[in-house]
Amino acid sequence: MIKVKDLYKVIDGEVVLDHLNMQVEEGSIYGLMGPNGAGKTTLIRHLVGVLKQNAGKIFIESQPVYENIEIKRKIGYISDEMYFIETSLERNAKVYKDLYPSWNQERFEELYKTFKLNPTKKIQIFSKGMRKQASFLNTHKTQVCHKYIFNGTLLNRQ
Repeated sequence: MIKVKDLYKVIDGEVVLDHLNMQVEEGSIYGLMGPNGAGKTTLIRHLVGVLKQNAGKIFIESQPVYENIEIKRKIGYISDEMYFIETSLERNAKVYKDLYPSWNQERFEELYKTFKLNPTKKIQIFSKGMRKQASFLNTHKTQVCHKYIFNGTLLNRQ
């Protein structure tokens, strides 16, 4: 379960999240909707532990998220801003394999085949949708499939 209690965040003197409360039950799919600047991305960045709140609490599985390595291992985050080494998926995978001892090469190959992505093609020439799929491949750097995936929506995977 994900629980947000009285979350408050100020960025550059502007209140972005004003005492937000929410709870997402196990097995739920939860979407965030709102106009630009409503705080959707800021909330997601808090949920994945990238940002620290000014006040309030965020729990996943009854544990605080920020600076919690065990919880973060269960989270995959696909940002709107996609960052890649300027190379191919294949080369990108080699870098990830060196960085993450638990990199799952078989899972990587299964996913690029499922998405029909050419692993030798430069990522920069992929369409936006293909780059999102490539980002998804990079969230699978561990042997375990993530329980929580954040991408504008929140998915609880079984």
